[in-house]
Formats: sequence, structure tokens, C-alpha cells
Amino acid sequence: MKKRLVSVLLVMALLVPTVTACHDSSKDSQATKDVQATGYDPEEAAKKFDFGELSDEDKNYTIEMGYNNCDHMVGAIIGEKAGIYKALGLNVNVTKSGETLKALTSGAMDVGYTGIEGAIRAVNQGAPFSMAAANHMGGSRYLVVSNDITEPSQLVGKTISMTAEPEINPEWLTWSEKLGIPADASSYNIVSMGGQDAMFALKAGQIDAFTCCDPYASIAEFEGFGHIMGIGWGGANVDSDATADTWGLCCIYAMSNDFKEKHPELARRLVYAHEMALEYMYTHPYNAAMMFADGFDVDPYVALRTIYMKTVAEGRTITWHFSEKNIENFENYYTQYPQIPEEEIPRVSDVSKFMTTDISKDAGVDDFDEFIKKNVDDKFPLGMTFEDWYNEAKKVDDISDEEAVDISKTATSYLNKDLKDRQAYE
Repeated sequence: MKKRLVSVLLVMALLVPTVTACHDSSKDSQATKDVQATGYDPEEAAKKFDFGELSDEDKNYTIEMGYNNCDHMVGAIIGEKAGIYKALGLNVNVTKSGETLKALTSGAMDVGYTGIEGAIRAVNQGAPFSMAAANHMGGSRYLVVSNDITEPSQLVGKTISMTAEPEINPEWLTWSEKLGIPADASSYNIVSMGGQDAMFALKAGQIDAFTCCDPYASIAEFEGFGHIMGIGWGGANVDSDATADTWGLCCIYAMSNDFKEKHPELARRLVYAHEMALEYMYTHPYNAAMMFADGFDVDPYVALRTIYMKTVAEGRTITWHFSEKNIENFENYYTQYPQIPEEEIPRVSDVSKFMTTDISKDAGVDDFDEFIKKNVDDKFPLGMTFEDWYNEAKKVDDISDEEAVDISKTATSYLNKDLKDRQAYE
């Protein structure tokens, strides 16, 4: 059987023109549309769940929640800005931090959105938390290059912010294979930066390329100082048409073991809140994008593009559904490359410790696929162009043309091609 190599969508320069003009997003602003104006009532939405009683201690407890500076973690922002936490009787202190994993490990945070690789390694070493729900399947990380790099071969010898050991990193190995460039570190001048710092460094001409999650790739294309050369799905042999159990996990909704034992009702309600936030993102995508713009301090166009990528262009990748199969698929992302040493593969040593299904089962969360079929597929089908999605999203949230963000001069052209045309790589 011919192996499908679709774990990365390569957006080559000839297929993906850069935006037509440079744009300074710091000069733009757009207020979040009043949540009530969208017809969304979080208290009404919460009525489908079967709540238990909150103790006085629970009512007075401040939940510490963290999320990384990455579009994969948008649920935390929506839960806060859509009034979901408040509607569920939760006092949540939401913190955007690159130290979320460390905080979960130390016990400083009760719940958080974090990457699966670091979480696996931490739990294997005894970190006192587990996965309470899924958050992001697949991956959607980007290789962003400066505009003077038009061919992948031009990356050789350039300064790139990326992993220090690319020859044992499945993301870079996939890119190197598809782009036809070396995988070894000696072929590049490698520096280490966070996504935001790397974006600014590319804009300033200090580096030639960087790897990141969004919104940084979208900002680079929107402002016109860089373009995407590759998109990594973060899972082996899956694409946007993959079903829930064929994806590999990228990011998880992690929860402190001590917290869930001492506050089981708060834990259940947090799982409800996670589901409600993601449901809101899929069914009210325009306003969810404006919440993202506020939470990440980015241009509203960038936020709209990001939510489109998360919910349509990449498939239904943000989800609360998870199974043991997702863990296996994530591990397969590494094992497809025999040159990666066994000790470098982040394998879950004890699934029962890493993956806690009891909270979701006890809470009785909805079936994700059924939710998508019933509430999303008709309005926002897979393969929908960015422009069509934008117009439908405006209609759903009752956004007038006068209120709406103008995308006519900023929409990256490849977003308006059919999804299948953008990933026809065998």
C-alpha cells in the first residue's frame, strides 16, 4: 500500500504568495462584540449538564488556570470572555504563561492547557497531574521564512530559530524530507527563541526563519515580512479528514491530581467549561476570534484567520475528545523515523496515570463528533474558503459590514483555495 505522506502540508512559495502589502497591526483595534448580542447565554448553555452541589469551600476557591502563548490554547480565553466560568460558578484566575507546564508540575496551577510532549515527560518523572480532556489534535505548527527565501534550498546555512537537535525531531525530519533539505543541525545556524521573540527577530532581519505555532505565522504573513513554507500536522499519516481516533494529540487539558481529589465538583465543572468554550468557538467563530484578538493582543484579521485555521482549514482539530489511540498515534509520529533513538521518544509509561477518563465519564460530556455533525458541518463545512467562512461567521454572530473587520486587502490568497487543493501531497 502506498504510504500517504500527509503529516505535513507544504506551502511552497509558488503556491503561497505572500500578502500583497505590508501592514502594521499595531495601528489597528477592534472591540469584542458584546457576547449577549450573539444570542449566546452561558447559563442557558450550561443547563444541559447535570451539576452536583458546590461546597462553601468550592464556592470560595480560586482556580489557577494557565495557557501557553499559542493558538492551540484558545479555550482558556473563550471560557473567561464568554462568561462561561462565571456561569458555572467557577472563580478562575486565567494566566497566559510559558511556564504553565512547570506550574502544573509544582502544584502552583490547578488546571492548564499545555503541550503533550512536555506533559508526557513530566508525568513519567512523577509530576502530579494528568490529562482531564483533549485540547488539540494534529498539530499545526509552522515553518516561517523571510521573503527573500523563495526556495527551500536557500535555508541551508541560514540562521533559524528551531529545535537544537533537528535530526531527531519528527517535525523537522518531515519538513526536511518534503522540502529536500538537510536534517542535520550542522547545516544551519540554530538559535533558540520563543515564537513571539522569533517573529520579532525575523521582522528585524536578525534571523532568516523560525518554527512556531500561531498567531506568529499569521502575523508574519499579514504584516508582509515573512511567509509560511511548511505546516506540520504533528501526527503521523493523518490529514484534515482524519477521524477523532486517527489523530495524534498535540496539546492537552491537564489537571492537578490533588485538585481533582479535593474538589471533584470543581473538576467536573471545569471539564464542562472546556467543552462549552470549544463549542462556542465552533458555533460563534467570529466573536471567538475577537476574544482571541483581545487575549493575544493581535490584529482582528490575524485572529479571524487563526480561528478559521483551527476549525476548518486544518480539520476539527481542537476538541475535548480523547482516547488511548490518540496517544499511540502521537508516539507513531516519532517511531516512523528509525533514526530517532528510543530514549528520545516521549512514550507514556503508564496510560492510567497520564490519561484520566473518569472525570469526563462522570461529567457525561457530549460526543464531539455528534456535536460537529449537528451544529457545525452545515454552516462551516471542511474545505470552505476563508472568505466564505468569514461571511458565514458574520451572519451567525450578526456582524454588520460596518462592524466587520475588512479582509479584502489582507486575505492570504491560498486560504481561498479548496482545502483538498492545498494538501494534495502523496
